[in-house]
Amino acid sequence: MLSEERVQGYRAAERRFWEHFGATPKEYFLDLARPKVKVRMLEVGEGAPVLFVHGGPNAGSTWTPIASQMRDFRCLILDRPGCGLSEPVDYSAYSTGDLHSLAVDVLTSVLDALHIERLSVVASSFGGAWTLWLAGAHPSRVVRIIQEGCPALVPGIKIPSMMRMLAFGPLGRFIARQRATEKVMQRTFRQLGHTASLTAGRFPAAWMDWGLHLMNDTDTMRNDVAAIQRVATWRGFRREVMLSEDLLRRVSQPTLFLWGEADPFGGVEIGRRTCATMPNAKLISFPASGHLPWLDDPDKHAQTAREFLQAQ
Repeated sequence: MLSEERVQGYRAAERRFWEHFGATPKEYFLDLARPKVKVRMLEVGEGAPVLFVHGGPNAGSTWTPIASQMRDFRCLILDRPGCGLSEPVDYSAYSTGDLHSLAVDVLTSVLDALHIERLSVVASSFGGAWTLWLAGAHPSRVVRIIQEGCPALVPGIKIPSMMRMLAFGPLGRFIARQRATEKVMQRTFRQLGHTASLTAGRFPAAWMDWGLHLMNDTDTMRNDVAAIQRVATWRGFRREVMLSEDLLRRVSQPTLFLWGEADPFGGVEIGRRTCATMPNAKLISFPASGHLPWLDDPDKHAQTAREFLQAQ
């Protein structure tokens, strides 16, 4: 259980991050039916609903730079279980082959708790795998998909050195217990392909402050390392959890991949192959952009996302 001091420290940093982008989201919690866990939602804007599903280790407010610009949509920003201020799930209770069921259960329970039958989804990394599992299992509930960066577990995905370290049991758990510093954060984001933006000073101080509080004042790192170790080892991602080509062929919803050309999880060629497998997907690539490409150019990504979602 997080102390009140840690929670308030995190909330204050998150509030400053949103204020930097001129927005103040509404916060509430949802009691999910399956699994029995309470998750935190942030909401900003009005209009057609759009669910934002982040990767890891991360939390919902990573979407602040673009969600703050998309207020003509009802932006529903999820802290995945164990991330940010959401309660954790016990990943060890699920076999590797059943992790897709956990993802689908969480996302369908979120939609049910919100009383939303269908919506579009913006996703990144691990959240991308969750979204593709949802779209394959319940196609009627997903209208359109935007995948920011290389989704986790697509065929051909690579495992960068930092992810190998987190996936290695004792080492990953040791790293998760360490206090994050600005130097460590900058090194991590360089490894994620964001060197150009860091060098150019494109990331605001409020973003760095929020990220440090996320790592140090919540249990996000510890919980998501447990998730990472269920899907990967230091050698690579486990075969039984990978997204199959059959699943990708069944995801027929209009899907837009926004791919950073410096993404260490996979180059643009992996994105092109993924799009070729899916029946209704297209790709836009961004030079000198990393695994979380919206952070490198929030204005462009918000505009592109809005145009794609409005085309429905």
